[in-house]
Amino acid sequence: MTVASIEIRVLGPVEVVDGDRTAPLGGPRPRTLIGALALRAPAVVSRDALAEAVWDTHLPPGAAKTLRAHVAYLRRALSAGGFGELVTTRAPGYALTVPIERIDVHRFQELLDRARATPAAGTTAETLRVALGLWRGDVLAGCQAGDWVRAEATRLEELRLGATEDLLAAELAVGRHAAATPELESLVARFPLRERLWELLMLALYRAGRQGDALAAYRRARARLVTEIGVEPGAGLQRLEAAILAGRELPAASESVPVGGEPVGCGVPAPLTTLIGRDAEIAELSALLAQRRLITLTGVGGCGKTRLAVAVAERVAGRFPGGVQFVDLAPLADPGLVAAELAPADALRGRNCLLVLDNCEHVVAACGGLVGALLRACPDLRVLATSRETLGVPGELAWPVPPLSTPPVTGTPGLAALSRYDAVRLFLDRAAVSAVRALGDGDAPDIAALCARLDGLPLAIELAAARTAVLTVAEITDRLHDPALLRTSCQPDRPQHQAMHSTIAWSYDLLDAPTQDRFRRLAVFAGGFTLAAAEAVWGDPAAVDQLADLVGKSLVVVEHTAAGARYRLLETIGRWAARKLSGVPAAERAARDAHAGYYLALAEEADRQLRRPETGGWLARLAAEHENLRAALAWFAGGGGDPGAQLRLAVALAQYCQLRGRYGEGRRWLETALARESAGPRSLVGCALWATAGFALLTCDYHDAQRLGERALGLLRQCGDRIGEARTLRLLASVARERGEYRRALAELDRAMNLVEPGDIPATAAVQHQIGFTHWLAGDLDAAERSLTEALRWSESLGDPVGLASGSTHLAAVALHRGQLGRADRLARDGLARSTELDLKEHIAWAWNVIGLIALRRNQSCAAVGALRTSLELHWAIGDRWRQAGVLDHLAEAVLAGGGASCAAELAGLATAIRDVLAVPVPAQEQPGRSRTQARLRRCLPDPERRAAANRGATRTVPEVITALQAPAGLRPITA
Repeated sequence: MTVASIEIRVLGPVEVVDGDRTAPLGGPRPRTLIGALALRAPAVVSRDALAEAVWDTHLPPGAAKTLRAHVAYLRRALSAGGFGELVTTRAPGYALTVPIERIDVHRFQELLDRARATPAAGTTAETLRVALGLWRGDVLAGCQAGDWVRAEATRLEELRLGATEDLLAAELAVGRHAAATPELESLVARFPLRERLWELLMLALYRAGRQGDALAAYRRARARLVTEIGVEPGAGLQRLEAAILAGRELPAASESVPVGGEPVGCGVPAPLTTLIGRDAEIAELSALLAQRRLITLTGVGGCGKTRLAVAVAERVAGRFPGGVQFVDLAPLADPGLVAAELAPADALRGRNCLLVLDNCEHVVAACGGLVGALLRACPDLRVLATSRETLGVPGELAWPVPPLSTPPVTGTPGLAALSRYDAVRLFLDRAAVSAVRALGDGDAPDIAALCARLDGLPLAIELAAARTAVLTVAEITDRLHDPALLRTSCQPDRPQHQAMHSTIAWSYDLLDAPTQDRFRRLAVFAGGFTLAAAEAVWGDPAAVDQLADLVGKSLVVVEHTAAGARYRLLETIGRWAARKLSGVPAAERAARDAHAGYYLALAEEADRQLRRPETGGWLARLAAEHENLRAALAWFAGGGGDPGAQLRLAVALAQYCQLRGRYGEGRRWLETALARESAGPRSLVGCALWATAGFALLTCDYHDAQRLGERALGLLRQCGDRIGEARTLRLLASVARERGEYRRALAELDRAMNLVEPGDIPATAAVQHQIGFTHWLAGDLDAAERSLTEALRWSESLGDPVGLASGSTHLAAVALHRGQLGRADRLARDGLARSTELDLKEHIAWAWNVIGLIALRRNQSCAAVGALRTSLELHWAIGDRWRQAGVLDHLAEAVLAGGGASCAAELAGLATAIRDVLAVPVPAQEQPGRSRTQARLRRCLPDPERRAAANRGATRTVPEVITALQAPAGLRPITA
């Protein structure tokens, strides 16, 4: 079985299947996780979005922590069922590893798109039958009931019904009138308000020679529409009735009943371009207009409010016998002119009609008052407005227009897969023909990056696409900082739509001076911010109303997460605000000083809280603020803030970077700060040297780790910092341990323990952990178990989740080498669950290593290869070459057990090459296993062949190995 053979089904009960085997998913929450990931594949789904899908609006305390536990449970269930690693962790959340074509909902959408692009009715019908055959019952059945599931089910059921209507229209087009009639009768009984079904039924009856029954169907349709929602039949039904009464020849069904609703005159402007995407939005708004009298489409300029409103008006026009009136308020400079502009709407009194008001934001107060009066005077009137803020009318429904879907900027698939995202489809549709013809898969990453940086805003994407006549996609992306780039002269009557600059300026100019100042200052944030951060930058401890005002005006986006509300400027708006802020140097410096100072205080508080029960929350908070922390470091590095602030921040972030596997970045931050502030306080410089030495150790740079550690030790001793001195001795012990100098390592750890003050439980636990691990590597299992058990006891008393995670896995390794496989498996999986919950990359990698060895000892070579490959991939990602060598040896043993002698020899050869570069020996505990592997290789392969394979392996890279082992035939030579 491979990932490529697995299918994920959500068009019915949620299932993961492989042939006739079904994965044991368990209850509603794991199924909801699978459903949410499948519907948004191949994109990464953020942890916050998954939490909202699972718990709806009732997020439990510590939802992020609980979510990670659910994901870990799901992974265990899939693995136990033999379905492998289907859920992968990718910032800022999770994604599926299953190819998109193996997910039924995506196959359904692809078939639907293909059918609608096919002119031949017969071919269309066959494709639609295949698409509808993917449905097995109620969509997302078995998932946790909630708004998300209901919304997705409604959206997909609407697509299913539309596809069913298309299929029946295609059947009628090829003359299958009698065969289609029974199904149409059943459908109009179930969905009596869908006028297109009635139209199809009337056509089927009439073309089958049943004129009287066709007219009776019209009367039945009218009775249901008038009785249930108080509207007359639409123009399409009325035209059909008139044609049947006159006995006229009717065109083919596929022509007379177009997909997407009746074309409309009625004052709605005819679009000059096709609408890309928005099917779900149009369906939802069309349904809402039957329930609500005033809907205001809100959103930032350029998000497509007008185009969506026009599309909705076209879709629902048949419901409004009184017609549709479209009024564009953009040209009005004086709010006093709104009454005159809306005067013709007074003629709508007493008529069942729709009024579309476009661009209300600059006259919102006047518009709101008049709309309220019109709605009170005209009981059958519906109003659909577009504005960057709401009109403030009682009963108004504010409907934020979302951006178009954009692909992830990492792990970008080929151009064909990328075209499933609406932002990409729009870009390709609007780009110069010559440019599109020249595009290939190599351009996919640039297109993904461009669409993401343009925030999925249709106007920005269209303006960028227009530049493809003279620039490549990469050149357009590189020039986004230029305000002249996203500009056109094609809309002289709409200056606010001629350029993104003008679009944002249109909103900015409507703000008063204090609000403009607050908006500009928000440009200092990178990657979003909290209310507390905004208050710090604004110098206002009670800024919630001011922030809510900017959200209401669509200049700030709010996202509700498990950790609370989070705000951000879209990147397009942020670039514009930054240019405005740079024009006020004093204000910019004050804002950046406040921003950097806030994040320095946050990082130092987090550093004090890590390795306590709240570790997970603090790690998640720092991860959410990662871009802001980078920006603060850059500001300090450029001379902003107090002297020493850059070094303080780099030191404060060292533990976070170490726990989250950001070794290279953490070291760069420290080295940059040390180079600038080497003459700072000795205690601070000593801590910085110790932290830098730690990152050098973690990336196997033993020379620098030793050198920097000794310098740190000298400075900390001069300061009388016993805690720092003990911590540095632990570091030097780790260097000795990885070099195979176990006696020296234990001696350094004894010295460290002697420096620990009585009652300092955290320091005691840390030293005991390292003593136990050193004994394990040296092969002394009894001493290892004693120290690790004591360390785990201390960690439990502290509630230290990091110590509990590493301690469990270390004890699992001891149990493994004692032959206690059941105990080893329980401890290793406990360590994996704890590490995964905190996203501790190094600990996760080590846990998978132990789990792989347990599987190997149980003669489960395929499971062992899968777990060890995961461990190798994680160790490679964080840069731990010492552990990579060990995992490669274990993989060689596992692959050899599966019959892949040549591949095993290559893996062992690469492990040897890595150790030669690092100048480290095979750890004592792992020498017997390596010796057994080498002995078996000598028996399986002639010496020349074995040496040749080992030499080939020595020239390989770890990523090549990872890729080779992902293949179904992963036991073949890597070169195959």
